[in-house]
Formats: sequence, structure tokens, C-alpha cells
Amino acid sequence: MAFKICIVGCGSIAWRGHGPAYRRYAEKHPDTELAACIDTDPDKAAAFAREFGFARTYTQVDEALENERPDVVCLLVPAPHIASLAIYILKQGYPLLLEKPPGVSKEEALRIAAAAQRPDGSELPNRVAFNRRYMPLVIQARNQLEEWSAAGRLHHIAYDISRVGRTDDEDVSVTAIHGIDALRELAGADYKDIRLHYRKLPHLGAGVTNVALEGEFQSGITFRLNYYPVAGAVYERVEATGEGISLRLKLPFWTSHDSPGGAQLWKSNQRTTYWNGAAVAGSEDPYVINGFYDENAEFFNDIRAGRQPSGGIASAIQSVEVAEAVSRRSTHYVGTSEDGGGEKR
Repeated sequence: MAFKICIVGCGSIAWRGHGPAYRRYAEKHPDTELAACIDTDPDKAAAFAREFGFARTYTQVDEALENERPDVVCLLVPAPHIASLAIYILKQGYPLLLEKPPGVSKEEALRIAAAAQRPDGSELPNRVAFNRRYMPLVIQARNQLEEWSAAGRLHHIAYDISRVGRTDDEDVSVTAIHGIDALRELAGADYKDIRLHYRKLPHLGAGVTNVALEGEFQSGITFRLNYYPVAGAVYERVEATGEGISLRLKLPFWTSHDSPGGAQLWKSNQRTTYWNGAAVAGSEDPYVINGFYDENAEFFNDIRAGRQPSGGIASAIQSVEVAEAVSRRSTHYVGTSEDGGGEKR
């Protein structure tokens, strides 16, 4: 039996990241059927199918699922449409990989998580496509930080996000949330307490704002996150510091001049290690370096093997909630519950 994949949404992120990953996965796993792609624009769906090898196209999700009965669905639509479609697909019983954010509010994220629960109490396989979690270079850095943290040597992590000309209304839900989630991933802990600061830039647009978060994780590690939507360069950079140790990480973001990324480890003012992003990924292809291949391939392989994938919706709820606090221009956030929920004001 072929392993059937359907995707919903044929926009830019599908073309740039996911489409090449599906094509490569099908080449590596000949029993895979790229069954259908769905988009409200039939021309987009047809062009995507031709480029990446999907057999059929649809404009309606319900019709596609009824006809195709896929083994997995990948939801690659803009943020405002994710929750309603994710809930529908999960309620039909299909394993789901969904683009971030899993809802634009904690309430939406919880509704998606609830839809993933089967009547018997088990969970449908699901994964949120926070691609930073699956960047090979970030995984390498995370493993090093885990080692330092376990030894009690990791003290602080700083994360800077810089963009050019981001004056749209979705800056937090689709951009800053990457740093919010990646910090949790790198620290290996949920947020405990966050203080939030803003500098409004009204001459560039009503909602354009520099954002700064600082605080502490449940583990005691402190952090800082800066988001600059209208800077002069595109990059994401991390600096982790501790007792006699430093890690400097340049993420391989698509349009960043830092790509393919790299990381340096320092001790006693000497650089001891350098990792090149392409070498760590074993590829120079941007969709591999940026984590899109691994986040999809691992998910598909887990489903085929009957394993519950990691990186599910429940793991993303606090990231959504903190991004929501930023959207509301809250000044303080306190994590209070085991699932990462918190109070914001």
C-alpha cells in the first residue's frame, strides 16, 4: 500500500520549504504517493502539482479528503485560517502536520489540541512545523546547551530577530513567535516569568513596534529576546553564556546573509569549535538547512512506524500564549501551569 500525502495550501512557504521536501521524500521512499494538493486558487494548485509531482488537485478540502483518504495531511495556510482547517482535518481522523502558529491565540491552540484527541483518549499524530526546532544546526546547538545546562553551567540565552520592512499586522504570530519558541527549545524549559517592553514606530504603521522580552525559564536560566521588524538586515542570532563558556549561533534563515549559518563555541576566550550549517546538515539545499526536510520526513516516518511524533500541538501552547501576550502589548507574563499556560496583563 502506498503512503499517501495530501497538502492544503500552495503558497510561498509550500513552494520554498515543504514542496522540495515532499519531492525528496518521495524519491527516497518510492512507495510514497504525492496524492493531491489543495488550494482555493486552482492555478496555484496546478502549478504546485506540476513542480513537485502531486497527482491531483482540488479547491475544496472536504472533497479532497473524501476522494483521497490520505495517510497524512499537511496544512500550509496563512495564520488566520490554520485553526478552523486544522480542527476540521483532525476531526475527520487524519494525522496532521500544520504550519505555525497553531492558532493565533491560546484558545485556538487549545481547540486544535482538543480536536487531536480520539474518543479512546489517545492522540492523533500531529506536529507543528516550527522549522527552527528541526534545523540541524539548531539541534546541534541545543544538544550542547543541554549538556551545559545539566552540569549547571548555562546561565543566560539571548536571541535577536532582525527583519527588513516588516510592517504587516502578522509580525508577532508569524515571525516573533519563531524566537519565542526557539528559545524554549534551546533552553529545554518553559517560561516562568517575562517582562515585555515595546517601542512603537507609528510613522511606519499603526502596529509597527520593536519588542523586547526578558525574564527567566522554569529551570532558572535567564533570557532576552529582541525583535526588530524594520532594521537594515535580516538575521536571527543567539548567544548563550555560562560559567566559562559561550555559544554564538547564526541561524541559516532564508534571506539572511548569515546563511547557511554557523555556530562557535568559546572557552577561556578561545574559540574551541566551529560548526558550519551546511556541513552539519549534510546538504547545501536551503530547505534541508532550514529544517523543512527533517520536520516532514521524521513525521512521516513516525506515522509509518506507528510511533507518536514529537513536537505536537501541546508542546506549542505556551509559545502561542506568549506571542498572544505580545500582540496584546502585555507588560508582564507569568507561567503558572504544567502545560506552559500563564497569566498575562
